[in-house]
Amino acid sequence: MRSYRDGRLYPGTTICWLALPLNTRTLYNQNVYDYAHAYLIGSLIILPFWSLPLYHRKDLARELLSMSVIGGLLAVLFAPPFLHDYWHPTYVLPLWSFGGIEDFIYGFFIVGIASVVYEELFGKKFVKRKGRKKSFSRFALPALVLYALAFYLPVYLGLPSIYAALFSFLVLTSVIVSIRHDLLTDTLVSGLIVGLLTLVGFLLFVKIYPGVVNRFWDLNNVNSTLIIGIPTGELLWAFGLGAAAGPVYEFFAGQRFRK
Repeated sequence: MRSYRDGRLYPGTTICWLALPLNTRTLYNQNVYDYAHAYLIGSLIILPFWSLPLYHRKDLARELLSMSVIGGLLAVLFAPPFLHDYWHPTYVLPLWSFGGIEDFIYGFFIVGIASVVYEELFGKKFVKRKGRKKSFSRFALPALVLYALAFYLPVYLGLPSIYAALFSFLVLTSVIVSIRHDLLTDTLVSGLIVGLLTLVGFLLFVKIYPGVVNRFWDLNNVNSTLIIGIPTGELLWAFGLGAAAGPVYEFFAGQRFRK
């Protein structure tokens, strides 16, 4: 079990310092037992929403699973800056200097949901785009590099991680929609639905762990406020993530929705 508390010292704790990317330093606090499983439980709250399309829409299984794995890996890789200036969760299954397995679990579920929620709720099915022999799949790796730069460069320049994430989501969605205008509805609807699911899930989360926001989130550092007890940054992040992840698979696979 491990809890991140950047630059803070609490009586009776056992601590150690480890180097993190971007010259950050993270303090490991090992005595927060009452909320030890909070992040893990919170990540599993959205499991039913992820399981539904897997059971109900077999044709979406490939998109759901592939995007889920990608989302889990990216969540681990992008976690360190958030641990530095945005929140400090307790990890049951930590990874050295990269957060924990909980990051992978949450990224796995939330990105998977975002990628198929539009198709699932509106019964959308897609076919290969006519008139295009090739998809944009060959640009997936360069796009990932550019996306990482859109996040890490603002962080390096001093922008809080939550705002850097919103900026990177905006860059990705702008590129996708500018090239594929037909994916605008998917982008907006996916963002709204993921934001709504996050709202519902967070309300349940704070019911289970009433003091979790004060314990885990560093709202003063990013000038964030609360909406019915939920950090506004979380809702904005959820909308941005949904808007960005919703059309990604269709875009790079060269697919369009069947009319």
